[in-house]
Amino acid sequence: MGASFAVILELGWGLTGPQRIARQSLRNRQQTLAVALSTKFVLIVPLVAAASIVSYNLSSQYRWEAAAVAAGSTAYALNSTWYFIGTGSSAKILYCDAIPRLFGVAIAAILIFAGGELVLYPVIGILLPICVSGFLVIRSEDIKLSHLKGMSVRRLQFVVASQSSALGARSLSAIYMSLPITLVSLVAPGAVAVFSAIERLQRIYLQVLAAVPNVMQKWVGQSLGGRRKIRRAKKSVLYNAVMGFVAGSGFTVAAPIMAEIVFSSTIKISLEYAAISGVLIFIVCTSRATGSIALVAFNRVNAVFLSAAAGVTVGIPGILLGARFFGPPGALIGEVLAELTVLCIQMRAMRNIR
Repeated sequence: MGASFAVILELGWGLTGPQRIARQSLRNRQQTLAVALSTKFVLIVPLVAAASIVSYNLSSQYRWEAAAVAAGSTAYALNSTWYFIGTGSSAKILYCDAIPRLFGVAIAAILIFAGGELVLYPVIGILLPICVSGFLVIRSEDIKLSHLKGMSVRRLQFVVASQSSALGARSLSAIYMSLPITLVSLVAPGAVAVFSAIERLQRIYLQVLAAVPNVMQKWVGQSLGGRRKIRRAKKSVLYNAVMGFVAGSGFTVAAPIMAEIVFSSTIKISLEYAAISGVLIFIVCTSRATGSIALVAFNRVNAVFLSAAAGVTVGIPGILLGARFFGPPGALIGEVLAELTVLCIQMRAMRNIR
């Protein structure tokens, strides 16, 4: 739930921001970052509250801890990783985001292992790193109030409205990307353990693979001239598709072994289930390039929105019906159908780019 509300709080900056930043001057970059943070602060309180309340009511036990995790996961959208992707500052992603999160989770784990309360995880492992990260970003980029000069409430509203297509695309995608476990739990509780295990592994895997399209966003965004931008956009799709095929094949072989290690042999993932996830990984890697890189580069965010809407239309009933009648593999196939629908629409939109 926190991840889903975080997509709303992100306001689509992760989709349109990197390529915008890549072609801006230093002063304009600082101003864009200041404006992005301001728009997020406008929405953070109601969204954090909503995520906490929903998670509290969905949980059968550890309700306050679940609410705190949802609050922290929602607030994580305040991160500025998208900004550093646009500037190509991978070291700052490590310094301002990854290291604070790593230390926060490690400290929380040690304290809980020593007998501390479970609530230490969301407080120290999630919320504290977000605060530290925000401070480091503002300091490293030298963001000042002067960067918001002339920013009125009306202008903030205009900025939020201008991000509506990107926000809509991200929000719709979150429904079938962040909520599959919740959907499966509604119709097939007995399938949740196995499905959530493989879902978790594939999302971790995809998170690592996201580094490749992230790097390419700056590469395509900085292109001068329409022809060069088209060539780079198409190459990015090809490169990500090849990477997705290799990664998906590797996941098919490795997932059963990974499950044995990560879940201490309590949950087993069959080769057939892993193969379905491998197909999903290939499709997602490809659509990351067609949508977040190629279509965004040519201001076709509306096409990304339409593809996400189609993905939701196919994904929700696909996951629900698949899980209800076929268990974990059915839910996975529902995810595959949703992502395949998204990719097909985006590929069709790319044909119109000249």
